[in-house]
Amino acid sequence: MENKLQLYFVRHGETEWNKEGRLQGWLDSPLTTRGITQIAQLKKQLQRVRFSAVYASPANRAYQSAILLVGHNLKIQRDERLQEIHLGSWQGRRIEDIEKEDYARYNQYIDRPAEYTPDTGESFQQVMERMNEFFNDCIANHQSGNILIISHGVAIRAFILSLLNLPIETIWDYEIDGASVTKITVVEGKIKVDYIGETLLPSSK
Repeated sequence: MENKLQLYFVRHGETEWNKEGRLQGWLDSPLTTRGITQIAQLKKQLQRVRFSAVYASPANRAYQSAILLVGHNLKIQRDERLQEIHLGSWQGRRIEDIEKEDYARYNQYIDRPAEYTPDTGESFQQVMERMNEFFNDCIANHQSGNILIISHGVAIRAFILSLLNLPIETIWDYEIDGASVTKITVVEGKIKVDYIGETLLPSSK
């Protein structure tokens, strides 16, 4: 029988700062009522999937999403490589204020991401490298089964670019909303992207 490994990369549910239009990065804010509902809906969709391992970003919003999805039935392993992009001095600030006060750099971040240079944070390339390192370790440690991975919007986008060998310019081409799933299947070393950023999942086995 062939070894089949399925990895479910999930973005955490909506948070208070998402709702307020604030950038979070390595800072944190609680899930909103809507965010909790998003995760509850996802749990129903994944109820037939038996997970053999769960990984989460150290951020409480990711860990809380993991708890809501699997309870205390499985140990949730926190991995720093899954955290969101570090956004330096922008963290905790409203996007509308950043656009006014640091327009040129924010314009790079959104419209010319390959040119974006952080002040005290991370580049997209750095996030791609750590997410890819996590992925490689994960498939080395798990030859088969279903793995649940809770991370963040930019981090998952960066992982997609790394996996598909796409340029940084395309990082915003993917919609990674609250509680969305990006599913990867690995069979005998062959990697397949089943879907990206889905909130209404195809039937899962």
